[in-house]
Amino acid sequence: MPVYDVTTPSGHEPPFTLVLLHHAGGSARGFAPLLPHLPRRWRVLGADLPGRLLDRARSRCRTAGEAVDHLCDALRPELTGPYAVFGHSMGALLAFELVRRLEAEALGPCWLGVSAVPPPTGEAGARAAAPAGWPAHRVLRYLHGLGGTPAGTDHRTALAELVARTLRQDLEVAGSYAYVDGPPLRTALSVFGGADDPLAPPHLLRRWSAYTRRPMGCHLWPGGHFYLFDHAEDVSARLVGACRTLLAGDRAAP
Repeated sequence: MPVYDVTTPSGHEPPFTLVLLHHAGGSARGFAPLLPHLPRRWRVLGADLPGRLLDRARSRCRTAGEAVDHLCDALRPELTGPYAVFGHSMGALLAFELVRRLEAEALGPCWLGVSAVPPPTGEAGARAAAPAGWPAHRVLRYLHGLGGTPAGTDHRTALAELVARTLRQDLEVAGSYAYVDGPPLRTALSVFGGADDPLAPPHLLRRWSAYTRRPMGCHLWPGGHFYLFDHAEDVSARLVGACRTLLAGDRAAP
């Protein structure tokens, strides 16, 4: 299934849904370090792009447009109540376009969190780093340099080849992205990043404020591109706080 429940909600409050979109070469299951720090009553959905790793039954997305089409079709039936979207790296770009699409259908979320990617115009940032054609050992070395794989990962294994192939394919998707000018989002937007991320430095992250009518700040933690896994509790607290603030405001509105 391209969309799966990562958690099981408990309690009697109306469910709030958090959608998680993964980085290039990854999976929504990579967000596991955040899950213990999210409210148990939330429904957390992970959405994986098709055709990755061992998923050979479905055709993969070859462009960012195809990826957004897939995410819209997969997620739309699941979004029957209040929800938020959080994307990391490539997933943040796809999240931004997903929210633009859903806003046009009057189905927008209460909050969007974008992590570790520059805004869609200006300096290319992370989208410039595309190791297309690299052998598996070089891809793994590239990921390790960003903090995405442990040191000593054996590049000769079948899993390493799968990871390398998936990363190449995802970077093809990210590299195909072309921003089409439009109005700022109506959705509140928070920006997350690592203070030492070479692919999404803070001065670029702060430019996201121009893409929403409701900016909620740029939040930085020590670390590089995968900073959030070293600060899972703090990142989750910031995410949860933003969503609760917005939900409280909606309930207070006449």
